Amino acid sequence: MYQRRLKQLADQYVLSEQHHEQELKQKTLELQIAELKIKQHEEKMTQEQSQMKMYAEQVSQLLATEKNLRLQLTADGEKFQQFQDALVKSNEVFETFKQEIEKMAKSIKDLKKENMFLKSKCEKSDFTLIELVEERERTKKQMEKLKNQKEKLESLCRTLQAERRQNSSVSNSSDSLQS
Repeated sequence: MYQRRLKQLADQYVLSEQHHEQELKQKTLELQIAELKIKQHEEKMTQEQSQMKMYAEQVSQLLATEKNLRLQLTADGEKFQQFQDALVKSNEVFETFKQEIEKMAKSIKDLKKENMFLKSKCEKSDFTLIELVEERERTKKQMEKLKNQKEKLESLCRTLQAERRQNSSVSNSSDSLQS
């Protein structure tokens, strides 16, 4: 009985040993699997850290690009504002120029009217001057004619006066002779 019991205990011990060995092998396999998983996780973590570093560099580059783009946007905004200001000034100058052109057009229109009036007046003056010159010539000719007539009449008057004096002296002498 002791032997059997001892044998039973030995068999139980062997079974227990085999069971422990299998558990140990299983635990060893689980440990290896866990180590492999840890190694995979470490590799994955290394890759992720490398990727994170790359992403950090990309983010840094993107931030630098964003900063440059913001600066460029600010500069472009200032240029656009300058362009807007120049456009407003240009519009003001154009409007002033347009008003000046309208004033000049009105002034030209008024000057054309005045020019037409003065041409008309000048033509009338020329016509009147020509008439006056012709009238003067006619008057001159008439005065010359009248002067000639006056001289002839004066000459005739003198002749008549001389004849009358002669007649008078002849008549006075004949009167004195008759008396």
